[in-house]
Amino acid sequence: MLHAVRFLCSVSGSDVEQQPESSKKKTTASSARRRPSRLVIPVADDAGEVAAGWGAAAAAVKEVDVVVEGEGFCVASRAGPRHEMEDAYAVVTHKIDGDSQLACYGVFDGHGGRAAVDFVSQRLGQNVVSAVLAAAEEHDAVSEAIRAAYLATDDELLSQPQGLSGGACATTALVKGGDLYAAHVGDCRAVLSRDGGTATALTADHTCAAEGEWERIERGGGYVSRSGSGVWRVQGSLAVSRSFGDAGLKRWVVAEPVVSRVPLTAGCEFVVIASDGLWDKVGNQEAVDAVSRNRATACRELVELARSRGSRDDVTVMVVDLERFVRR
Repeated sequence: MLHAVRFLCSVSGSDVEQQPESSKKKTTASSARRRPSRLVIPVADDAGEVAAGWGAAAAAVKEVDVVVEGEGFCVASRAGPRHEMEDAYAVVTHKIDGDSQLACYGVFDGHGGRAAVDFVSQRLGQNVVSAVLAAAEEHDAVSEAIRAAYLATDDELLSQPQGLSGGACATTALVKGGDLYAAHVGDCRAVLSRDGGTATALTADHTCAAEGEWERIERGGGYVSRSGSGVWRVQGSLAVSRSFGDAGLKRWVVAEPVVSRVPLTAGCEFVVIASDGLWDKVGNQEAVDAVSRNRATACRELVELARSRGSRDDVTVMVVDLERFVRR
């Protein structure tokens, strides 16, 4: 069983190490791709670890609400001005001989309140890692284990006796045995950087306009309509076509993930996982370019960039270093 250590993060909390503004340094062409030193977080035991965080600052705060650095990853997050923070993140590692041989990184975006996203961010990574540890080593078996973990997490959420409301999107990146498995439901996105900074999307947003989604919803007896703001919505209500929770729409808004595998070969550099608060304002290649220029401050800078372009949504950005997992 995985041992869970939960870290709640807020702007004023002492649990989070805030990155000082003075750490932002100009880079030259020769130093733009220099990697920061390895970042380490303590591990409770050899079974595993969960680190999870939520921002909780008022919209009037101008600084990024949450900045977290861990073993090979960093996160920055800011709440939008419209409601309480509904983004979350989680990292689950499984240690073998003191090294993170199996790690799951996730970004989550809730809607209709925090109940669903809080539950999913605490449970999904643990369920994924546990399922993968119990699965056979073949690639198809690992992908199926991830799929089953997503569906099991949704079942757990829907069966909560208190009837948790709302829903949550999620994207996870699992590293195992020299492979990266990206899985998602909804519109959080994972983008890979490889071969000197070329961006490759590992996920495709689950919206009503996405290929096959509209047809799938209508085959199930649902409908898609366009709102006054021009957004296509399931049953005139929800903009994403797949999510956790959303019990009243579950017949059409499924938690079936799309899982893809990428061999981690030479040239794989990092992956950016972020909520749609970033991707609605910043392109895939633009995000990768920002990280390539200065990985140490990129999460913070991307959150600031999305906000400067008018994002009023919650924004959460995670960058995961892949070079330490590359097959040698």
